[in-house]
Amino acid sequence: MAETLNWISTNPTAFASLTSAILAASVALFVFAVTQFLTHKKDRTQFLTSKLEGLYSSVNEVSRDNANVVKLICLSIEGDTRTRAKVYDLDEGDLYGHNLAKQIIMCIRLYFPELSSIHQQLFAAQRDLNNIVFTFFTDNPPNARSVLLAGGHVGHFVRLMEEEIVSNRDYLTRKFLFPRRYRKTSPEAIAAEAPPPDDPITSLSAASTKSRQ
Repeated sequence: MAETLNWISTNPTAFASLTSAILAASVALFVFAVTQFLTHKKDRTQFLTSKLEGLYSSVNEVSRDNANVVKLICLSIEGDTRTRAKVYDLDEGDLYGHNLAKQIIMCIRLYFPELSSIHQQLFAAQRDLNNIVFTFFTDNPPNARSVLLAGGHVGHFVRLMEEEIVSNRDYLTRKFLFPRRYRKTSPEAIAAEAPPPDDPITSLSAASTKSRQ
């Protein structure tokens, strides 16, 4: 230690140069580490953003397919024979939503487990609708109102899942530097379902009649 202090006192210029070199190297190393961290974070965010956009599109497709299936089933129940033929021609994966369900489940499990809770609610609503749709092909078909109610239940949770994705976009894509809280859908929002149409049977019959004209 004494020798080091003695060397510093006798070589102040050399010591200053060495200190400057060490500081410069430390700063360069720090800047490199920060740059690598930010680059990795940016790449990760871009990757997750593309996955989240794909998930959102799949959820949108669930909404579209749900409305289409409910309409076809209800019109068939009301006696539209051409629509009934379309229902029988539907692929089971499209009729029951299995194809999209697999895509959504994979994406959530791999990248966005935070969405599992609201998706389970949507999945349960889809299962209830599928159980009703299945009875359409039995000797005890459902009435149109029950199909509409079940379809509305699915649509309700589709909207809630879309809202949860949008409100937590930065969290899900890790687009933040400091920790933040994930905002789950509230129990009140889950319970606050929109009421069904006042007279769905009449409106469907009118639509069916118009389509045949």
